Amino acid sequence: MQTLQVSGQTLFYETLGAGDPLLLIHGFAQVGRDLHLLARALAANYTVILPDVPGYGRSAPPFRTFPADFYQRDAALLGAFLDSIGQKKVHILGFSDGGEIALLLPIARPDLCRTAIAWGAVGSFDRALCGQVRRRMTVSTIDDGIRSRHPGQNTDAWPDQWVDTFCAIAAAGGDVSLSRAPEIACPVLLMDGSNDALNPAVDGQRFIDAVGCPHKRFEVFAGAGHYLHTEQPARFIRLVREFLRSPAGAEGRTLE
Repeated sequence: MQTLQVSGQTLFYETLGAGDPLLLIHGFAQVGRDLHLLARALAANYTVILPDVPGYGRSAPPFRTFPADFYQRDAALLGAFLDSIGQKKVHILGFSDGGEIALLLPIARPDLCRTAIAWGAVGSFDRALCGQVRRRMTVSTIDDGIRSRHPGQNTDAWPDQWVDTFCAIAAAGGDVSLSRAPEIACPVLLMDGSNDALNPAVDGQRFIDAVGCPHKRFEVFAGAGHYLHTEQPARFIRLVREFLRSPAGAEGRTLE
């Protein structure tokens, strides 16, 4: 476990396993150790780099904020973080908000990305979902376990802050990374649950259709919601391993 300073931001991370580097990015209100079981499963074949996303957990100060460009900010900081630890051609995996970052990194820093895998993300926000998201994302989303992971922070304010930004992005057209998906040159695997109301499968398919790399795959998990890695773990880890071991994933190049 290590802490370093990147562009004025404290970054805490740990590494597990040995092999090709793999960056594993957690979601909203989480910290890296919330994906520790998944990291351990992947560590048999990869060096898993497991950070607390900037502003969360031990990657503070500065504390967590949610401005309109927070996904782009986080992608830039994690790119600078990989530079700081000397990593190139990294497998990028991200869940939920971390999935949105995982879809942005091969756009912002194509030099760093060998493959990109995201779940619980679709690269855009639907304006019609704003009301539903506001009803679902309340202070009750935050429990004592979450509060303890982020000492000194006003975590109870995070749901309203996040929803305000979601709705502002959606009202402005909803684009997070969709418009730039044709620029993605590395292989992409996107996975969403059929019952994930925030990330409709139709939007996931639209994103993957727009990706520029010919080696791309979209998987819908029937009957699953947002947390694919815990709801259907056997299928999830099988798909991830298959994709990483495929010719494009193994070589970090597009297929002809």
